[in-house]
This record gives sequence, C-alpha cells and structure tokens, in this order.
Amino acid sequence: MNTVWFDTIIDRTSSLSVKWDRAAIKAICGNPDAEPFWVADMDWQAPPSVLEAAANLAEHGIYGYPTDSMQRHTFCAWAKERHKMALDSEHVIVSQGVLTSLATVVEIFTAEGDGIIVGLPAYQPFIRIVNNAHRSLLCWPLSYDVQQKRFSLDWEALELLLPNAKALIFCSPHNPTGLSFSYDELLTLATLCAKHQVMIISDEIHADLAYEAHHCLLDIAAQAGCRAVVLMAPSKTFNIAGEHYSLTLFTDSEIRDLFVRRREQLFATTPSVTAMTLASAAYKGGGPWLTALVDHLKAEAEFVERYLFETAPSLSFIAPQASFIALIDCSRIIGLVEQDASLHPELYDPAKSPQGGLLSRFFGQRAKVAMNDGSWFGGDAYRHFVRFNFAAPHSRVVAALERMTTAVDELKKRYS
Repeated sequence: MNTVWFDTIIDRTSSLSVKWDRAAIKAICGNPDAEPFWVADMDWQAPPSVLEAAANLAEHGIYGYPTDSMQRHTFCAWAKERHKMALDSEHVIVSQGVLTSLATVVEIFTAEGDGIIVGLPAYQPFIRIVNNAHRSLLCWPLSYDVQQKRFSLDWEALELLLPNAKALIFCSPHNPTGLSFSYDELLTLATLCAKHQVMIISDEIHADLAYEAHHCLLDIAAQAGCRAVVLMAPSKTFNIAGEHYSLTLFTDSEIRDLFVRRREQLFATTPSVTAMTLASAAYKGGGPWLTALVDHLKAEAEFVERYLFETAPSLSFIAPQASFIALIDCSRIIGLVEQDASLHPELYDPAKSPQGGLLSRFFGQRAKVAMNDGSWFGGDAYRHFVRFNFAAPHSRVVAALERMTTAVDELKKRYS
C-alpha cells in the first residue's frame, strides 16, 4: 500500500473547502479555530488517475458542453468489477448529484401529504427534502444496543409505519451509523415494502467504501417485486464530492422514463465537463487506490476504537462497517458537559453555533475539534452522539483524539 497517499498533510484552507471554512466551523461548534473533522469529504488528494485527467483537461483548456455517450458504460463496467452487478445501461442515468436525484424522485412519485419513511439517525438533508416537499415525515428510529454499541434495523417499528407510507428513503451503507446490510436484511426490507407498495429510494453513495462485500438493493428489490431507485456516485469513493456527479439506477423503465422527463423539464441533465472527466478517470483507473484506501480506513477505524477504549473509555466509538465517518457515544459525560454549559454559557451560545449542539460545542471549545453534533441527525434523541470524520492523515487523527481525551479528563476533574 502506498501510505504516502494517506499520510501527506495538504493545506485546504484556501481551496474553497466548506469543511475548512472558519465561518462554517464556527456555525457547528462556536470556535472558528477548531480543526475540522465534520463534513464527509477526505483530506487526501483524489487518485492518481483523477489528478492526471484533471491536469490534461487544464492543459487542453477548453471547458465546452460535454456529452455523456460512454459514461453509463464506464459505470456499468465498474459496478460489475467492484460489486458483481450485471446492470442494463439503459436503466442507468448520469445525474447531477445524489440529493438532486433523490429530491426529484420524491417529487415525481409522491404527492403533498404522502408519508415518507426516513430511518433515524439520518443524514439531515433527507429530512429536509421530505419537509421541503410538504410530505409527511415518518420517523423510523434504528434500534441501539447500549452494551454492544451497535445499531440495527427495527422491523416491528417499520411494519407499523408502512401502511401509512408511499416511499422509504434508505441509506446503505448507513450514514451516520456506519452499518452495512446483509443480503437477508435487504430482502426482508424489500419484501415488506413490496407488500405495502412502498417505493424504496436507496442512497448507496458509500457503497464502494464498504469494508466487506456490498449488496446493492436494486436486484434484491426487483426479485421481491418492490419498486426501487438506487443512487450511487464516485464522490465519497474518490474524494470528488464537489463535482456533483452521480448515477441513478431503476428497477423498471417506467420509473426511469418519468425521472428522465422531469429532469428535461427542469433542464437538470448533464453534469459539467469537469465532473464527467474526473468521474470517468476515477472509475477507469482508481481501483488500486481505492483498495488501498479501504484497507487504510478499516485499520484507522480499528485504531480509533482501540485508542478511545484504552485512553478515553467515557467515549464509546461505534465501529463502522464502511466509509470514514462514525458516531461516538458520549452518554457518560453529557451530564458533566451540561454542568460546564450552565457555568460557561458564553462557550455554548446557540446563537454563535446555530448548526451545532451541546457536544459539538464542548469539543469545539474545549478540544478544538469540530464534529457534527448528534442532534443534527434526528433531534434530541441523538444529542449524546457526535460524528467523527477520520479521513485525515494519521498524525492529525491522533492529535485530535489526544485533545478530546484531555478535554474529557479536565471535565471530570472539574465537575466530578
């Protein structure tokens, strides 16, 4: 493995990065000088094949209207090699981003007032899409085993919601819990949804970063007689999220045709020439880099879990099964943090960090580590979590964990 890819520290502070923007950091933790471990992109360069393609495009110097004639075929070849998927390229549409496609599907296949199930904790834009479209949000909390520190799907709760639902927004692998789902779990999900004629919209943007084999919902849903749309992308995989490029997959041609028609009405069709160039290069030549990346992420997740268990046992790392983001359960210290907030309200002022919560303000102010507060993923039920993005050079991850440990130790000394 070429560890240089993941050890090099790159200055992103002047690169239009929202992750490193001081105002954005302040908005989630109140401290603009905190180091960012929040937004789900990586602090490493894209694969060599992508860098080469970007350099060639810059040298060519013309950024005219692109055509996507081979884009679908390139992705289908990737999906077959990476995930053993036999896709019909006619059921694959190149799109301008996962959230744009998800919102379009919600608009087309549901009406105002229709119930849409969203599993909690959830990537917050899912909730915003439902609310913005004036649909009825049906919350499906995942089960959480406090002892095992693991989330799982709550089937009984789902069956109670399905009779009142028109669609279900699913995330596989799951953000923010890091869960990957088995074939049997996905088949159960698709079978239940088919029974109630509920469409599944499956965000599989983290699929390529699964530590073990990823099971795509598409074929499983088709086998179960469930209509489904699957959203995939190279954005998280190859760290090109700013290019807004994705693939939308359909279980049948009727869904695809309605989707294509609505995109054409909105003139929201082809991604930019830069996005298409980089995505193609990633799928054609990024495989060896990705293999090394997944190995690195798996090892780093194991390191973070071990470090906190040995050094800061009050912080419980929810070990992910995919990607580079994970929840940390801070239940054991949240009472002490509340005491700190009552005595130092200036550090916890919601007006200074409207996108944050109690714990994100604590770690931002006391440890200079900026993380998403658990409440961002579903309200107060998740306020005892923070989400930690460990896709950074190892030395930075270690330094952040050390500062977090010190902050917790000082908190205990101060209030215990």
